[in-house]
Amino acid sequence: MGTRATVHFYSEFNQEKPILSVYHQFDGYIDGVGHDLANWLLTKKIINGIDNETMEAGFANGMGCLAAQYVKENKTRIGGLYLTTSEDLQSYNYHVRLIGGKIEIKVDDIFTGTPKELLEFEQTED
Repeated sequence: MGTRATVHFYSEFNQEKPILSVYHQFDGYIDGVGHDLANWLLTKKIINGIDNETMEAGFANGMGCLAAQYVKENKTRIGGLYLTTSEDLQSYNYHVRLIGGKIEIKVDDIFTGTPKELLEFEQTED
């Protein structure tokens, strides 16, 4: 049985209700989905507006654009990844927000910080 997780993306304008929630059926733990998410987020820059330079990979025109890119990047075959509701909570729940112009990841009551900090985080067993 896989370790299940959800990833919830929030709009810059509403930090309470996700604009997209995604269910991962496998590898939901921090060293799995968490590190994959953090590494992917490190390749992105959130902007407001599009021009010739920002049409290149690595930019997202707001959090809605970022969330759509996440699905495109991760839904490569049948199964494994599904769109879900904000009420769907699993063993690990990742919340991705833009706070003060910087991406923040919250993992339940375990961790809150930047993608880089999540990659450096060592989870201890309770």
